[in-house]
Amino acid sequence: MMSAFSFLPNWPLVPDAVFWAGLTLFAAGLCGELCYRAWRLPRITGYAVIGLVAGSLGFGVIDARTNETSRLLIDVAVGLLLFELGSRLDLRWIRRNPWLVASSLAEATLTFVLVLFVQLALGVSGMVALVLSAIAIATSPAMVIQLKTELRAEGQVSQRLITLTALNSVYAIVLTKLVTTWLHQATYGNVFATILQPVYLLVGSLIAAYVFARACIYLSRHVTATMRDEHSFVALFGLVMLAIAVAQVLKLSTLLTLLIAGIIVKNLEARPQLWPEHFGTAGWLLTVILFVLTLTSFTWGDLAMGGVFAIALIVTRLVAKLGGVMMFAKPSGIGTKQGVALGIALSPMSALAYLLVDDTYRSYPQFDPHLRAIVMCAIVVLQLVGPFLVYRCLSAVGERSDSN
Repeated sequence: MMSAFSFLPNWPLVPDAVFWAGLTLFAAGLCGELCYRAWRLPRITGYAVIGLVAGSLGFGVIDARTNETSRLLIDVAVGLLLFELGSRLDLRWIRRNPWLVASSLAEATLTFVLVLFVQLALGVSGMVALVLSAIAIATSPAMVIQLKTELRAEGQVSQRLITLTALNSVYAIVLTKLVTTWLHQATYGNVFATILQPVYLLVGSLIAAYVFARACIYLSRHVTATMRDEHSFVALFGLVMLAIAVAQVLKLSTLLTLLIAGIIVKNLEARPQLWPEHFGTAGWLLTVILFVLTLTSFTWGDLAMGGVFAIALIVTRLVAKLGGVMMFAKPSGIGTKQGVALGIALSPMSALAYLLVDDTYRSYPQFDPHLRAIVMCAIVVLQLVGPFLVYRCLSAVGERSDSN
């Protein structure tokens, strides 16, 4: 029987997950603004610091690695950003300047080969090194888009940064899925299933992307054209969530589906108007959530297991991306200084890499834990340092137009 005083709170008071999540987001917002105003550091750096503190102290904040709600939030945030990234990739520009593709393939190939060689030389197992090399190709779409937005950056380097990020995101997602087919064979021993698995995943994701893109185009032409920004954003947001839900039910790649859908929309519509101004506020909220949740999965045990390998990964990626871009900088129409800035600006790695790792362990739970440890350590460093590098690179080539 309930007490007559059951309307009073229980003692001692025990904060729940909502309290800790709210406190974390509040602290992240303040820390981000403090970083920007006091030290002119990117706001994203502040979000990363709070996410790291929240995860490592373990004081009740939701762990993205074990909580389905957290994973759904990350999926939605990354999905929206990948869709926006794809919708900025102009294939017509690439056709006019094929050296961009050469530059993209060079930096991606060099990254894969050098990371694989270095990790094997350090003693990492072959399968871990292969998956790690595929994931290392990806540049963080979330970081690139939000930093470009915050800086209001425009110019050759900024546009190429978006283009190369979109392309190497595609490479990383596809290559990771292809490489992990070896895990499928080792786990299940069924050759037919091993061959069918990547074919179903990639072809199915492309079909889903095309259907979703067509739905977005129809929405843009016949529905949202007469709607206010906030209302059209709600409709688009709902459509993106439907796409994520359908891809998950069909066990397709939500990442590839939304990225390819954005590319299709951009290049089928002469003047796509899918992102209303109202997306700015919602986009920043999703970014805060994304960067905080990504780092709650980090533990200090990861540092002990993968710290040295992560440092090698970071340095190797930077050298490879810089070298790949510089190979074709002048033929593609930019100078040495712009090429250096672009190569360094491709170094951030964050939520996309995290999701590729998490998807690998969801499919193959017994896989070597070194992969997660190495990637999480690299993400911690690059999520803290990466925004500053992008800021400095875009400043060095005069493409920042924010007021300081």
